[in-house]
Amino acid sequence: MKVVHRWLAGEAVNNTVGIKLTGGPFNGRTKIVQLDQDGLPPARLRARGGQGQGPWNPAARHTYTPVAAPDTPAGWTYEYTGIDASTDD
Repeated sequence: MKVVHRWLAGEAVNNTVGIKLTGGPFNGRTKIVQLDQDGLPPARLRARGGQGQGPWNPAARHTYTPVAAPDTPAGWTYEYTGIDASTDD
């Protein structure tokens, strides 16, 4: 649990970190992600459902992309970019 708390605080542990999601149905949640060799988070996150403001389609895949945010503990945030209409999983 100590490692999870460190991730949630934005600390990179074993090249893994918790990054806040902004906007969309998952606004304010933290996603724990594995950083690549260059210390960058995955280029895109997709998630279904969500409980945020507004009527969200629970079947839709909502996408988030990383944005450098030096004022945040992890140095990144994931910003909502919309619904992913592609059919690949």
